[in-house]
Amino acid sequence: MKLKDKVALVTGASSGIGKAIAESFAREGAFVVLTAKHLAKLKNVENKIKLNNGKAHSMLMDATNRKQIKTSIEKIIKKFKKIDILVNNAGIAIWNPIQEVTDKEFDDHININLIGYYNCIKAVLPYMLKRKSGTIINIISGSGKAARKGSVAYAASKFGSAGLSDAVFEDVKDKGINVTALYPGKTNTPIHDKYFTKEERKKFLKPEDVANLALYVAALPSNVKIKEVSIRPLD
Repeated sequence: MKLKDKVALVTGASSGIGKAIAESFAREGAFVVLTAKHLAKLKNVENKIKLNNGKAHSMLMDATNRKQIKTSIEKIIKKFKKIDILVNNAGIAIWNPIQEVTDKEFDDHININLIGYYNCIKAVLPYMLKRKSGTIINIISGSGKAARKGSVAYAASKFGSAGLSDAVFEDVKDKGINVTALYPGKTNTPIHDKYFTKEERKKFLKPEDVANLALYVAALPSNVKIKEVSIRPLD
């Protein structure tokens, strides 16, 4: 098993890419801590993992709530003594052009997609540095490299999280910590349901495609660094 005895924290694990990553890590022997803002959905993922003989625990955690994050991380450390892997995945996507996007929509994207990633890294990193070991995987987006029409709030937040990931990589690359920005193209997740037809989504990546890449990154030894990696559907 590639992640035997590893402790992995996956944010936004109740659906989509986060769910697929959590299930993939659990199959490879990791104890997966699932976090999101909706406990019922998390419990469904937890139960599925356990039915397949995996190990998982659900925990409510809002990536914008620093006090709650600190408390959650402390609970994980108390129980497991470590966090080997952090997957920053919690996010939102609302597509509106600059003429129509609201201030609240823009602020929400920055708070969740950028500041939320910062909050989780900031809370987990001291424990990784203490052990001189750990992997941080930041799920970005193709929109973090090239903005599309109507993506003003989303692209701004994803360009920001891309810069965050790059900077953290530079800060800790010589301290035993791996930091990777993972850039998926369009992926068939609930976040896209209202913007694309079922037929259009058939051409998208599957969440499992992204999860397989995340698993590869998570299993790398500390002397192998992948600063960023992109994955795209064929069309």
